[in-house]
Order: sequence, then structure tokens, then C-alpha cells
Amino acid sequence: MAVEVVMPALGQARDSGRVVRWLKREGELVTRGEPLLEVETEKAVVEVEAPGSGVLSGVRVRDGEEVPVGTVLAYLLAPAARPGAGGVWRAVAEGAARSWREAPHLFVFREVDASQLIVAVARQPPGVTLTDLLIRLTAATLARHLAVNAGRDEVHVALAVAAEEGQLAPVIHRADQLGLRELAARRADVEGRALSGDLRPEDLAGATFTVVDLGAHGVDALLPIVAPGQAAALGAGRVADRVVPVAGRAQVRPVLALTLASDHRAVDGIRAARFLQDLAEALEEPAPSL
Repeated sequence: MAVEVVMPALGQARDSGRVVRWLKREGELVTRGEPLLEVETEKAVVEVEAPGSGVLSGVRVRDGEEVPVGTVLAYLLAPAARPGAGGVWRAVAEGAARSWREAPHLFVFREVDASQLIVAVARQPPGVTLTDLLIRLTAATLARHLAVNAGRDEVHVALAVAAEEGQLAPVIHRADQLGLRELAARRADVEGRALSGDLRPEDLAGATFTVVDLGAHGVDALLPIVAPGQAAALGAGRVADRVVPVAGRAQVRPVLALTLASDHRAVDGIRAARFLQDLAEALEEPAPSL
């Protein structure tokens, strides 16, 4: 079962409250009565205690946001519903449904010439995949577009994984600070543990952006849903041969279709387009040092 964390009434004249900051990160185990977040009142900042014990999940309101009293801010999942148990999948699905209902989604689409990306993958040692290059270059681009990175200066990229109980999104923390081989090793580790049901709470906590790569499943393109607490998500399809114009002539090139979904309240069309432009350029001409 899940316990709702709601914005409390902090004064008779107050019909809304502002979240100053969360004292716990999503995925952490919280004990009933433990300070959970700070909320601003008319005269002071007060700590709000956890209304129950469980794993903090589905955070819907970010630091600095003001919402009406009674708004559900997050959920506390029963300790039994730890990663690997369907409870987590249910929370993920519920969070996606809320985000789709409440966040005005904006989608921008771009096709990328993947010729040099394929060459870059071929230069790497066994175990480094195209997905790893996609995550690495996405993380580097996010570090230059902080609005797309949920306004954070640390880049924590979640990767959607089709586990047996449903889609999970384990996190590669500080992905922009990792070399490609180290990132590939971490990706393989969290992906493997997601598939075996051995994820830890911290593996699902703190994501600032999500990558949904369905290329291996034969999908051409997709429209991802922005996760609660994030500002955007990237959907990637398969690399497929397409007839494209090159210098005025038709040529067959491998093409990767990308879709950036963003919460229009945080990332407008111009910011989304600029991010996708920079990412496309990085993918079409990946640095030789990768």
C-alpha cells in the first residue's frame, strides 16, 4: 500500500504552500515521524514529518514550487514494495499517468544521420553499445542545457528497462562525468540487476532525465512521457536505412529517429529545439576520443 504525502495547512490564512526542499531523495527509505521536507509558511520555514514509513516515490512537486493545500506531493511505498516487487512498477505507472494528465507535454522530433555513430561504436571494446554512446552524448549535452536537466547541475540519467514485472528506470548517476567505458559498465550493471530484480532503492533515485531506447525492439520512433520531477525525456528508435538527400542527391544512410518530450511549463519549444539540435550534432560527429 502507498501513503500519500500531501501539502499541509500551515495557517488559517494559507490556502497554498511552497516546497522549499526535500530532505529525502526519491527511492530512500523513510520512517514515520522523520523530517521529510521543508515547507514555507507566512513567517518561517517548517519541517514536515513523514506521515508513514516506506520508500519515497513518485515525487510530483519540485523544490521551489507552490501548490494548493491538500495537493499530493509524493507517495511512501510500503517497505515490502522495494525494487523488484510489481509495487515499484505500479508506482512508476501511476506516476506516468499523473504526469501525462497534469504536465503539458511538448514533443520535438529529429532524424539523425547515424553513419559516424556506427563507426564510433565499432571502435569501442566489446560491451560498449550504441545505447551507451547515446547516453554519454545525451548527458554531455544536458550539462549545457540545465533547463532540460530539470534545472539541476548534476546529470543523473535514467534508462528505461523492460523488466519482467514491467518497465523500470534505473539511474546512471553523474553520467556526464563518466568515461564511455565506465558508463557502459554501470549501464550493464544496473540493467542486469533490473532484469534480475536486484535493484537497490538508490538505483531508482535522483534521476534528472530519462532515456527510452526501444531500438532493439524494432521501434522506429516513440513519444516518451516525462517522469514526475523531471523536465524532459528522450525517446530513441532503431537505426534504419533511409533514402535521404545528401548534397542534392538521394543516398541511403543509417538514420536514428529521436523524440524529445518536455514539460512545457519548464522547457519551451525553443529550448527543446536547441537541446535536440546540439544533441543531433554530437551524435552525427562524435568526438574521436569517445
